[in-house]
Amino acid sequence: MGHKVKLDFLTTVSPKYAREIIDSYVTPLGFESLSIKSCLGRVLASDLISPEDLPYFDRSLVDGYAMRSKDSQGASETNPLVLWKKGSVRVGELPKISVSEGECVYVSTGAYVPSGADSVIMQEFTREMGDVVEIMKPVYKGENIVRMGEDIKKGDIIFKKGKRITVHDIGIFAALGLTKIPVFKKPKVAIISTGDEIVSPDEKAGSGKIRDINGYLLDGLFTKLGGETVTPGIAKDEIEDVVNKLSLVKDCDIFCVSGGSSKGERDVIAKALEKSGGRILFHGVNIRPGKPFLFGLIWDKPFFGLPGHPLSCLIVTYRFVVPFFLKVAGCSETSPKTLKGVLITNVPSSQGIEEYVNVRIIPKGREIFVEPIFAKSAVISVLTFSCGYIVVDENREGYEKGEEVDVYFYES
Repeated sequence: MGHKVKLDFLTTVSPKYAREIIDSYVTPLGFESLSIKSCLGRVLASDLISPEDLPYFDRSLVDGYAMRSKDSQGASETNPLVLWKKGSVRVGELPKISVSEGECVYVSTGAYVPSGADSVIMQEFTREMGDVVEIMKPVYKGENIVRMGEDIKKGDIIFKKGKRITVHDIGIFAALGLTKIPVFKKPKVAIISTGDEIVSPDEKAGSGKIRDINGYLLDGLFTKLGGETVTPGIAKDEIEDVVNKLSLVKDCDIFCVSGGSSKGERDVIAKALEKSGGRILFHGVNIRPGKPFLFGLIWDKPFFGLPGHPLSCLIVTYRFVVPFFLKVAGCSETSPKTLKGVLITNVPSSQGIEEYVNVRIIPKGREIFVEPIFAKSAVISVLTFSCGYIVVDENREGYEKGEEVDVYFYES
């Protein structure tokens, strides 16, 4: 008779308690100043205040004639009004002339509008004849002019701390002469896959071996979210090997280790964490999939022990790790995008456990329908067909067809 190993059952905590514990260890990183060519996708470390008005002068929106709007009243094609052309102002020039009653000045698109003028008539509605210009339609005060500070006023808060910088934001930085932007440093995430059966994707997956999926999923996810990832290699189901791999990435800010988190004879993550001087804050959460989820501290930094099955690993990561990562990264928006929709079929569940079910969205006219995709935690292809997941509360025994539910999207 072979040697029997006694398997311990997990003592689980509620998902709400797990999130409270995790959130209590959020510590935003320091910041750095980057050029506007290097800050795309980064997170602002402070409010940005406009140093000047935008535009900083009254600017013409068209090629035409700057004039007083009252001088155009009653003008038409059959009854044009005549103004004296006093001169012109080109783009990039400071006007040396002003506009008085009965006068106009030619201005190019983007040019400085001379003082005295309160509107610009488009060239198409005029006829120039030597020193005079015929005006063939009335204009209103402010027509075809962008006033000083109309876009952005000096002293305005243009962006709040915690905003992720977009391409459009960079255009505003350039317009205002903001060439150095304060951003939070990138969180450095250590990613380790564990398991004697796990091999690199470029290796042959024979004799019961499985190619590493989790390591690549997590690497891509945290890179997309703006993190810096470090992967010291696949660890065997040996405490010492996991300890050694962890020591290679000691300078990271967040640790994500997948596989080997279940209580049992191959439970090495918890023991490796403790042997490295860390401590476990909870081990086991009342969720499905992902019950063996572990959270602790190592070198006073957050440590996530994730399930080995890819689907479980990813859902737990989206549900618990991603919001934490975004807070550490300094993001003001940390909640996933959601959409309400109507279920097209029943979703059974067990009361007393929070369950996550993958879904896809089916738009029909003005309505949004939600189709559950039921799959085992070891199945990976479901991720390709689903856009996100729904949450079945632990106090419910599932959902019925026709109920409205919240869909939590995977894309962040």
